[in-house]
Parts: sequence; structure tokens; C-alpha cells
Amino acid sequence: MRNLMKEWLKGHITITIRGKRFERLLNLAVREGIQLWNIRRIAPDIGKCDIWIRDYFRLRPLLRQTGCRSHVERREGLPFWLIRLRMRAGFTLGAVLFLVGLYMMSTFVWRVEIRGAQQIPAYQVQQAAEKVGIKEGAWKAKLKETKVLQRELLNLLPQASWIGVELNGTKAIIQVVERQTQEPEKPLGPRNLIAKKRAVVHSIVAEAGKSMVRVNQFVDKGQVLISGVLGNETRQALVAARGKVEGEVWYVSNVSVPTTRTQYHLTGQQQELYYLVLGSYAVRLWPFEAQSYAQSRTTEERYQAGYAQYALPIVWKKVIQQEMAVEKKEIGRDEAVETAKRFARMDVLSRAGKGAIIQDEKVLHVKTENGKVYLSIHYSVIEDIAAEQPIVARPPVPHPSGN
Repeated sequence: MRNLMKEWLKGHITITIRGKRFERLLNLAVREGIQLWNIRRIAPDIGKCDIWIRDYFRLRPLLRQTGCRSHVERREGLPFWLIRLRMRAGFTLGAVLFLVGLYMMSTFVWRVEIRGAQQIPAYQVQQAAEKVGIKEGAWKAKLKETKVLQRELLNLLPQASWIGVELNGTKAIIQVVERQTQEPEKPLGPRNLIAKKRAVVHSIVAEAGKSMVRVNQFVDKGQVLISGVLGNETRQALVAARGKVEGEVWYVSNVSVPTTRTQYHLTGQQQELYYLVLGSYAVRLWPFEAQSYAQSRTTEERYQAGYAQYALPIVWKKVIQQEMAVEKKEIGRDEAVETAKRFARMDVLSRAGKGAIIQDEKVLHVKTENGKVYLSIHYSVIEDIAAEQPIVARPPVPHPSGN
């Protein structure tokens, strides 16, 4: 079984042998312990084989003995590679210095990313990180262990309940978990709940205050639903009215849908672009001339070499562009109407607010004109119709003076 690694380390050559006694030469070589492989005959008096470098010089006497001649076709292996490097000493030195430079650059922190800080200002976290040594340009070998850094950051940021530090290549990630502080509820002042829209009351639940309307009663915008004034004219108390009032509200939605639908599909044509990225700069290496598609879908893959937690600052990026074709398809009137209804429901529910329910819908008008279907739809929606209205206490009326 061939050992490819051994072949490459020792070095071997491919030779062409010309002569009528090719088989005799092979037999003599085997008798002398010369190893040959990949032996094949090309012509009646021409053959080829592979041989070790050291054995090639032992083969020369056998060539003279059999009257054959040899010619070196190909040289492979470590010895020849070292000779090429010695001939290109400048290029080799530059490549070594380049790799050393990349390794040195990967041992520094070039970016500090702060995650999870919402109530704590990001600049405050950054200032604390700089105090413990985590900053752009910091040498990672001089930084303390991550557990020590986390403990020091917690001492500097008492608003955080936990802080994590991760050195990912040339990036330092600081994850902040803030303390959950429950703000005390603000006391509510006296208020009424009034109708924010014209509606018919569907249901009413008064948790605090006095209910002023009944179910199935029509109310106008601004009418008091739950009053925060309790008592009679002689003795009154003001409270913050609380409760939930739902009413039936009516909407008319006018929508239009084109009868032509535009669809996109892949044509099967694509191209791959390769970039070398350093920081915010990207240089395209291949191809030199890229195709331009009218419509395309682009996906991106990134590769970053490194070892353990060390990563090189240079990124190899592959961009795949897939051509897309545009196809226009005519849709029927019924399908266009159903699509318009779906859009109309979404429009009405967004206008009605959270928790609204469509109770009934009725198409008022449908027409097709200029390649579009126009719909006018009436909706009956159950939604929350209550809004807050502060009660301003009247100043006390002074007693008339006898003077």
C-alpha cells in the first residue's frame, strides 16, 4: 500500500525511459533493490515510472548496461519544494512575516460588543470595561481571567445582577443582565371612563365607580360610561373609575386589489463571488468580472480561520447570487375578492385596536376597473370603547361674608 506522506517527504520523480530493453532494465532494478512504481508502457520502446530521488542515481549504471536513456518528466516532494522556496527567498520571507503579523493581530482585542444593557447606559458599561482593561487594542495575554473580570465589572456596575465576559477571537463580548426593579404603581387621580367612539354597549363591568349606561344602549363619543363621582349632591367622593366597557362599532373599509399577480422564481442560473474581508473593507478576489442580474436572491457564507479561542482578523466570504425571473399571472375575480376581504379585515382590526373581534361583515359594493377589483365592506366590530377622562375638582365656594 502506498504511503503518500512518505513519498512527499522523501521526494520522488517521474521519468520516461526510452530503449528496447525496458523489461530487462526493470528486472535489474528489482534485483538491486531499487523501488519503482506506477510503471506503464507508452509505446513499444518507451515506458514511464516513478522512483525515489536517491534511487535515481543508482539507476544510471543500469541504464548504460541496457542501452536505455531516461528523461525526468516531473519532480514532486518536500526537497523540491524547499529548493523552490530557496530560489524565492523574498516571497517566502514575506509570506512568513504576513502570517506572523496575522497571528500577532489576532492576539489583540479589536472590538468590544455590549449586549443586554437597556437601563444601564452603554457608555457606562464601556467605561467600566476600560477600567478593568477591556478596550480596543488591548493585548489579550495581559487581561485577567474572565471570572476575575466579571467580578470586577460587577463591583463597578451595581445595577447589574450578572455580567459575563467572553473573548471570541478579536472580539470581546460583555453580556449584562440587569436587576429587575419593580416600580411602585403610581396612585391614580379621580377620573371617569368615557366613550372614545360612537357605539352600542355590548358589555360593561365596573370595578370602581358608578356605571352610567346599560347594555344595548347607544352612546356618543365623549359620553360618560363609568363615573368616578360617588354620592349625592350634598356629599360626594371622587375615585378613579376602573372597569371594562365593550361596544359594537361600525366601520367601512374600501380596498382595491390588482387582478395581475407578480411572482418570482429561480431560473437555475447563479454565480459565486469570493471576497477577502478585513474589518469593514472587502476585496473581491474571484471572479474579476461579475454578472449583473435584474432580479436575484443573495446568500452569504463567512469563514474565519483560527485555533482554540484565537481567530485571525481576516475573513473569507462567499456570496451566492441566484437569478430570479419575474412572472405575471392573471387571477380571477373571485380570488381577487377574497384577497381584498383579507386585507380589509386586517385594516379594520388594526383600526379597532388590541382584542377587537369582527362580529359581522357585509360587502356593500364590488366593481372591476383598470385592472383592479374595488371593494367596499361594512364591518361590525366588538372592541374596548373606554377612555380615561381626569376629574378636575372644583374649588370650594367661599361663604358670603356679612361685611
